[in-house]
Amino acid sequence: MGFPKHYFSNNLEDPSPLFAETIRRVRFEEIDALGMVWHGRYPSYFEDGRIAFGDRYGLTYLAFRENKVIAPIVQMHFDFKSPLRFDEIIHIETTLHWCEAIRLDFSYQIRDSQGKLAASGYTVQLLTDPDGNVLFIPPQWIVEFREKWLNGFKE
Repeated sequence: MGFPKHYFSNNLEDPSPLFAETIRRVRFEEIDALGMVWHGRYPSYFEDGRIAFGDRYGLTYLAFRENKVIAPIVQMHFDFKSPLRFDEIIHIETTLHWCEAIRLDFSYQIRDSQGKLAASGYTVQLLTDPDGNVLFIPPQWIVEFREKWLNGFKE
């Protein structure tokens, strides 16, 4: 039960997934009447993970805006394992998986203060122009990001 699910499969020739981690504290406003994190707060934890990932690899909200690219979430899934509690320090592990399509396949693991898996899940984001038209040809900055990834992403 404690092992993470693998939501995306990688081919042997694909580059290794990219990983980022962030740490945060569970706030009082995130707790429900049962004294645990309300399930509706988990999308914001995933977003915290994507922000940390973007900061590490250059896929920030600002970079998307400057390049006139939108990345709406079109799929989101959660698997809940154990509750998180008020004031607990949690670790959000975010992984981007290689995909030949022009989309972002992220998986997440949220661990409690003892390192126990509390939740896992994934999101899929399509890349669109500001009018919502799906991009079939990647913008140059995404091409450059993918080239760095293919070459081992030297930080």
